[in-house]
Amino acid sequence: MTTYEEVREMIDASEFNDWIQFANRGTWTYKPDVALRLSREDQLDKRYDAHWTAQIQGSNARFGYYVYYGDSPVEYHVVVSVDDGRAFVPEPTPPQAQGGQYTISQYEANIGRIITGDTETFRAYLNRTGITIRE
Repeated sequence: MTTYEEVREMIDASEFNDWIQFANRGTWTYKPDVALRLSREDQLDKRYDAHWTAQIQGSNARFGYYVYYGDSPVEYHVVVSVDDGRAFVPEPTPPQAQGGQYTISQYEANIGRIITGDTETFRAYLNRTGITIRE
């Protein structure tokens, strides 16, 4: 039996090229264990503008993604398609203090890299938006 922690470890240890991308279906399947997948389920906002997206020229939209193992939903993540779908950034945690930074966890960053399909593009959009990866 696969545990919740094992599912998270598989995602955390994976690289974006460990996933089979079915972008037209909104699904990414993990090659080493095809029971694991990320699936875009909901469009939450067709037009999404937040303080952290101010440096993005194209349009942005918010989507809900589930992590599934087999038929079981394991987690839910809100991911923002930025700059007309050029990158996918998990919705960040707002700054805790004035002048602070928006942040995402290392785990969330890996989900963004997987969906974006390119580490450099994902990193470039983090830099553009000022989002940092917290340890």
